[in-house]
Amino acid sequence: MKILQWNSAKCLGGAEFRTLELADYFISLNYQVYVICRKNTLFEKKVKEKNFPYISFFNFADELIKVLFFVIKWKPHIIHVHTGRDYAVALVIGIITSTPVVIHRRLFSKISSLSSFLIKISQSKVIAISKVVKDVLIKENGLGNDKVEVIYNAIPKERLKVNLQNIERLKKIFSNGNRKIIISVGNLYPTKGFSDLIEVVKVLKEKINNFLVLIVGEGKERRKIEKLIKQYNLYDEVKLLGRREDVIDLLHIADCFVLLSYEEPFGVAFIEALACGVPVVGYNAGGVPEVVLDKEVGFLLPPHDIYSVAEKVYAILTDKELKQKLSFNAKRYFYEKFDFDKMVASIERLYKEILNYSSLRYIRRY
Repeated sequence: MKILQWNSAKCLGGAEFRTLELADYFISLNYQVYVICRKNTLFEKKVKEKNFPYISFFNFADELIKVLFFVIKWKPHIIHVHTGRDYAVALVIGIITSTPVVIHRRLFSKISSLSSFLIKISQSKVIAISKVVKDVLIKENGLGNDKVEVIYNAIPKERLKVNLQNIERLKKIFSNGNRKIIISVGNLYPTKGFSDLIEVVKVLKEKINNFLVLIVGEGKERRKIEKLIKQYNLYDEVKLLGRREDVIDLLHIADCFVLLSYEEPFGVAFIEALACGVPVVGYNAGGVPEVVLDKEVGFLLPPHDIYSVAEKVYAILTDKELKQKLSFNAKRYFYEKFDFDKMVASIERLYKEILNYSSLRYIRRY
């Protein structure tokens, strides 16, 4: 099978890593894979590092012409597109070349009217990363139930490998032998709730004095967060670490994971924490309840209920028996629900379904 993985994002976030992981996995199955990306981006750099076959472009016109001619020449069986700005052009190319298109929707918002129309009239399917994302596509875009399938995100085992030496180094730097560690991971955007987290830290400081909050990520909210840290004098309690390549190692020194996102379509950071056996605390909003089993692997609280969040975090940090129970459940739950092989098998099945895999027309394309 020939698969075109398409992602023109300028940044390097969850969707980009999922694109790379899918490309890597399908190549391991001896499928032919090409990656489409934008020139001079962090994502293109990663594609080069992986040594994937790829083509890149500068702008929309370059994208449309270059990819169209490439599809006509290479004749992929599937175009799998991962970012919203590429949906319409990918669908148009799919219609022109009679190539099925799979849209991967990771955002908690409706898609453009043009993309919605093209999905309805074309040989295409949409992967929604959670039920709430699917609900938006059906209610707001009017897509049929048969057009949208929920396939949860997952993490390949390779991403969960740890560096024991680095973990010991991180313990010395941050935990100092006795400090409790709270970690939060995500882009520093308003909806990720980092301002709420700082308010939680302010409340926690009145109850406990031997803890440290590590915030991993970058974004436009950084200055606001820095101002709050200064305003509440939380320099000793909060450290902004920026982007890190050792998130899994950091999770292995954490006592609790907190992400107070109130418009979260899924939350890969939550399942990373679960995989590492770290109890989690989040808001009961968006797709998070589909990821976090409340009271079993952590706690879900009403959005912006600062005092309830502080209460649950305090309980995890101070109740050893509770923490052990949540930690044990977290790992078990992760391996039951977020198996990477199952996720990719579901995507592969969708590819074959959209191609009418058993038909003579599909066989002839091989």
